[in-house]
Amino acid sequence: MNPTAKLIESTYSAVPLDEVLGTGLFSMSQAEKSEGWLKEARIGEHTPETEEYGIGSFTYRELKPFQPYKLHATLQAMIDKTEPPFDTSTVLRAKGFVWLASFHQIQGDLSLAGNHFSLLPGNPWWAEIDRQDWPENLARDIQQLWHEPYGDRQQEIVIIGQSLDMERITKALNECLLSDDEMEKGQEAWNTLFH
Repeated sequence: MNPTAKLIESTYSAVPLDEVLGTGLFSMSQAEKSEGWLKEARIGEHTPETEEYGIGSFTYRELKPFQPYKLHATLQAMIDKTEPPFDTSTVLRAKGFVWLASFHQIQGDLSLAGNHFSLLPGNPWWAEIDRQDWPENLARDIQQLWHEPYGDRQQEIVIIGQSLDMERITKALNECLLSDDEMEKGQEAWNTLFH
């Protein structure tokens, strides 16, 4: 860590650019003299964080919507540490987009960091946009995500943590998905059941 670094508090990574760009605060000659620089750059003793701290990640993907109440309960249990479905202290960060049965038209933007999570409205699913309005340069990529009858709707959450138990985390998230019986009822029923 740079002991002379200027610390700037931010909310959702919003930082005034003039606080971090063109400040003139960085000095290569000073950096080269610091203990950390010497150890990492000159001696070559760098140990990747994945080895040193057991940091890893995986991406959770599924093609069923989450039942919103179950997902909320699971996320809240993680934050509150009340009967969490797995060792939540291992999860450092999770971010991605989710498909909620109660919001069929738009993605949910999920973000979890430490003891805070947010689930905000995101972009519309491509399935909601007329194909002639798709950007030409993305049409092939969108098609690769396509699964009938729900189009590009899916779960895609990147989970980063320390010594992650992928099996238990995946199981906990899978338990938030709609059951096969709920899936068969279809979108109209979901709107009634989960609003």
